[in-house]
Amino acid sequence: MSQQTEELIQTQEGLLGDIIKSIMTPGYTAKGVIGIMFYAFYALFATLAVLIIITGGNPHVIALFLLSLCFFVTVRWFLAELEQEKAAKVTKTD
Repeated sequence: MSQQTEELIQTQEGLLGDIIKSIMTPGYTAKGVIGIMFYAFYALFATLAVLIIITGGNPHVIALFLLSLCFFVTVRWFLAELEQEKAAKVTKTD
């Protein structure tokens, strides 16, 4: 990594700095980005739940809700596996 890139990573704070660090640093998971992604999922669930109520249980909306729920669970599982792998790697090197 170049000196300029390292300085850029160190000077950026907040969400933008988190994104830059996640791109430039191998194995770094951006916690801010993950948090925003979870809030986006929650907004999606709320929107689809309202649509299920408004449409009277439209099967297409229910299917979309179930698909988004399965995707959310899969993403959460994958992130948990990444954290376990990081912990195992740290334990192995110690």
